[in-house]
Amino acid sequence: MTVRVMRLQRFAEERTERATPRRREEARKEGRVAKSPELTSAIALAALLVALRVVGPMVWGQWENIFQLDFSTSPPKTWTTGTVEQLLVEQMMSALKALAPIVGTALVMGVAVAVMQVRPMLTVKQLIPDFSRLLPTAGVKRLFSASSLVELGKSLSKLVIVGALSYSSISRMAGEIRGYDDTDVMSIPSVVGSLVFQLGIRIAVAMVLLAALDFAYQRYAFEKSLRMTKQEVKDEWKDTEGNPQIKSTIRKRARQIAMRRMMQAVPKADVVVTNPTHFAIALRYDGATMTAPEVVAKGADALAQRIKVVASESGVPMVENKPLAQSLYRMVDIGEQVPAELYQAVAEVLAYVYRMRATGRR
Repeated sequence: MTVRVMRLQRFAEERTERATPRRREEARKEGRVAKSPELTSAIALAALLVALRVVGPMVWGQWENIFQLDFSTSPPKTWTTGTVEQLLVEQMMSALKALAPIVGTALVMGVAVAVMQVRPMLTVKQLIPDFSRLLPTAGVKRLFSASSLVELGKSLSKLVIVGALSYSSISRMAGEIRGYDDTDVMSIPSVVGSLVFQLGIRIAVAMVLLAALDFAYQRYAFEKSLRMTKQEVKDEWKDTEGNPQIKSTIRKRARQIAMRRMMQAVPKADVVVTNPTHFAIALRYDGATMTAPEVVAKGADALAQRIKVVASESGVPMVENKPLAQSLYRMVDIGEQVPAELYQAVAEVLAYVYRMRATGRR
């Protein structure tokens, strides 16, 4: 028996339940979201290479024009530190202007991917220093944690992929360069540049695929970290929806208040239509303010008897009409007006009551 109880307790403490919306919102406020920095850097690298491919020839052409313009003109009579510095500044500013579209594309893509992963969010909790992370025990735990092993695996994977692709490209590059003779030496830089760019593209594609796997893992790990025990779900439900006992008490009090108001409205009714034993419906009609008679109270069985007692004590006439009482009880709620299909029957009852009052009978 003791073993069984321990197993049940252990099962109850296991995090088997999916995170509730409230749990997810709290995690988001704390800055805990599923994100992969690898994906951001990989997409930024790919965007950089694509922009370099598209804008690169134009940038290279601008640089050639700048160098030709600077060095084809007659040099100053005397080279001074000032003239050299001015030339270097001009060259640097020209280079920055030429590279701005390439760097800007990579930066925009990196920011866009980061925002797409976490959605716009503002939290200051991540900026607050956590001094507990400085403890040696915390460092040892992080060193041998599952996340550290995953990060080590990612680093080794990137090292192996980059190394294999680089070795393949360099071997291919060396093979092609050996085949050139002296007349083709001038074309070697362009060939090397093309092969290096192809290597960059291959590495970028591999990094994107690896980052996509990392993002899938990060989402899995994040969802796992948010899982809740059954008891936590119950406690959260009590916090958000309220304690069931308290809610039951509130509903009971609300019913008592509604019942008290209903019974207080019976003496103001014009007539109580009865079944006669099962139903009692109190009707009130004021031609100046109402378009149709209104049900101010209704009840069945014991409640019907209470309505009849109050009506009798208050001098409200009671009329027995089984079909009408059943229809009113079934079709009209308290505070609602009588529907059109019951106008005729209700009008006959009210006319009868008014005649009784006119003759002084109850």
